[in-house]
Amino acid sequence: MKYYLMALSIIFAFSSHAANNILDSKSCFRGPFENHSNWLEMLKSHKVNFNEERFLNYFSESKFEERKSALECVDFKYRVDDLIIEGYYVKPKGTALAASLPVVIFNRGGNAGYGYVVFGEKMGFISDIAAGGYIVIGSQYRGASTKFIAENGRDEFGGKDVNDVLALVELLKEIPAADPSRIALVGWSRGVMQSYLVAKQLPKVKAIISIAGPSDARKLLERRPAMEKVFKARIPDFEKNRDEALSKRSVIDWADELPLSPLLLVHGTADRRVSVHQSKELARVLSAKQHPHKLVIYQNDNHALSNNRESLVNEVHAWLKEYL
Repeated sequence: MKYYLMALSIIFAFSSHAANNILDSKSCFRGPFENHSNWLEMLKSHKVNFNEERFLNYFSESKFEERKSALECVDFKYRVDDLIIEGYYVKPKGTALAASLPVVIFNRGGNAGYGYVVFGEKMGFISDIAAGGYIVIGSQYRGASTKFIAENGRDEFGGKDVNDVLALVELLKEIPAADPSRIALVGWSRGVMQSYLVAKQLPKVKAIISIAGPSDARKLLERRPAMEKVFKARIPDFEKNRDEALSKRSVIDWADELPLSPLLLVHGTADRRVSVHQSKELARVLSAKQHPHKLVIYQNDNHALSNNRESLVNEVHAWLKEYL
């Protein structure tokens, strides 16, 4: 009996440890983000050329309180490939444990620390999605947090960092109400490439939404030669394996490897970072392969789709409602 109890204690201890994949979780509404006035004062004192009027027009105190009362926002850390990566999720409050909510994996743009998802972004587009009844989870990617995490690794811009996104699926088991059988991928800019690479390994993903993203890394370089420096700095052995590295990051070369998940493409014609032709060309390829998709083009809008945010959110909600 004594040995039986000891065995049970070991099993339970191991199970408890194995299930604890989310580390150091904390509310996003902490420190300077605990209330609207503190957030505003922080921005005024730390952000160069901060436009208070513009900020208040976009994010009033009432909007802040509405988001804080309706949504749970959590920052956390998790392990991937012996590294410690930062992540976050935003979900509706008051969800019963027995209920299940579909999941949106949001893939950010940028590289390394550039494009790090800050509090304002979590309260913006990410919360816009979550408010529709979804759990939105995302990774900051390896290499984004090296200033305060020693084991944070290096961003490979579509290399091993893809594992940071795939690992989020396992974490869903620890988030109350998350339904891992209903997952959609939403990517913006570089995050679109990330979504396509992840989708190859998630055959049951229900939907993909690609916003202002590249489909051909070679043409991206032609349009923005400055990206050569980013690729050399981030992609291992880029100069030795240039063609292979670019092809790996170009869904246009392997669109037939994507799951047949309905794919929404959204782009602005005035995007100076990623040409609208990247989405148009992928739509042409998808049509030829009879891959279900929709292409939404916003005339004279930029990479951030600043002039059509409300319409964008409506398109995203409609797509998720239909397919997720």
